[in-house]
Amino acid sequence: MLELYHSEPNTFFLKPLIALHEKQADFQSRWFDADQLEQFGLGLDGEVEAHLNLEREGPLLRHDGTLISSSFFMLEYIAEALPGVRLLPKSAHDLYRAHASGQFLGAHLGSLVPILGCVKYTVPRLQRDRARVDDCLKKVEPQERRLNWLSLLDGTYTPEILATARERLKFPVSRVEATLNSGPWLAGPEYSIADIDAFAMLRVLPDLAPDVVNESATPRILDFIARIEARAAVRAALATSRSGKPQQHFVPGVEPSRWG
Repeated sequence: MLELYHSEPNTFFLKPLIALHEKQADFQSRWFDADQLEQFGLGLDGEVEAHLNLEREGPLLRHDGTLISSSFFMLEYIAEALPGVRLLPKSAHDLYRAHASGQFLGAHLGSLVPILGCVKYTVPRLQRDRARVDDCLKKVEPQERRLNWLSLLDGTYTPEILATARERLKFPVSRVEATLNSGPWLAGPEYSIADIDAFAMLRVLPDLAPDVVNESATPRILDFIARIEARAAVRAALATSRSGKPQQHFVPGVEPSRWG
């Protein structure tokens, strides 16, 4: 059995959904509402619940008892383990480029996009039910994870911090724009997991940082986003949304990459 534990199809949660639909895989969607903090009390078996706690705010894939975490690792696993369309670059050099892209964008976009998205969209929703949120967070372990959520609500992210975050986006965004100057895809001549990985983080930036990602500054990125959004698998992945506005749903913190 193939199961994906995920929330609204945005950022980290969107990546494996796209890959699974590209593969036309038969899988069970185990959806949870991150706004309601359901990931902290899903009533799952101990193994899955422990891994969801360990992996903080990312998705979790279970395949015949094997648990896969970290969304980029999931993309690699889905590409390798499941039949269907090829999602890995064919040449060794292009495969290296895909891995390098995932590592680079995970470190940069993966740390910045959640901050901007949470402050704009998640915080106002959480504040409307602050008493319940505070009560839930008191029970959350480890402490690091609890503090990631509390920092959203206590004014940690000042306008100055958010301005710095948007400024720091310019470096990874310029790298992607420059890469797309040499071809339509990020890791060789064909669409691959590198493109899925980047798309899931880039597609929200025209909204979160319009001064950084726009028609004038990043025309190739906007074309890249539009081409991927037109894919049937992407439309199917986005259709799993229960809010109808998946691009407004974020969770705090960097998605950890762990072994095992």
